[in-house]
Amino acid sequence: MPFFSLRKDAREWFRDIRPKFKIDFDTYYFCLMAGLATGSKEPIPAKETADLIDNFPGLYRSRKGVIISLFLSRELEIMGVSMSEKSQVHDQIARLINPQDPSGLSETGMHEINCYSYGGYDVLANEWFNDRPRAIEVFLPMYKMKLDQAMRELSV
Repeated sequence: MPFFSLRKDAREWFRDIRPKFKIDFDTYYFCLMAGLATGSKEPIPAKETADLIDNFPGLYRSRKGVIISLFLSRELEIMGVSMSEKSQVHDQIARLINPQDPSGLSETGMHEINCYSYGGYDVLANEWFNDRPRAIEVFLPMYKMKLDQAMRELSV
């Protein structure tokens, strides 16, 4: 069964604000959204990650469809698959999605979404912020501003 995996250095980078998070998946989600918004995707060295969970936890479960849709949209774009190419779209969705898995993702899909989280951490630590976050009240507005900016650049 595939797992959502978090970079070990992401835990360290978020260490001052992690106590404010309800679950470790919050850290994963911040990294994932940065990766998806910027198209940053990095291969995952297994020794540098820790498995979190095999399904969307808590409040994320009700947003699973939205998160997977964002992932599919970005992945198809990066692969150069146009939505008008129905056969290719179907093939890629079949490769990335497994409706029988609690996460909704295939093993390949889980690996690929983890690559966005892994790459998203690099964006956070090396591009969006000069230093690791020390206060959630400072981090969240800056994060939202950077995420909004990345999303605007996507639509240009």
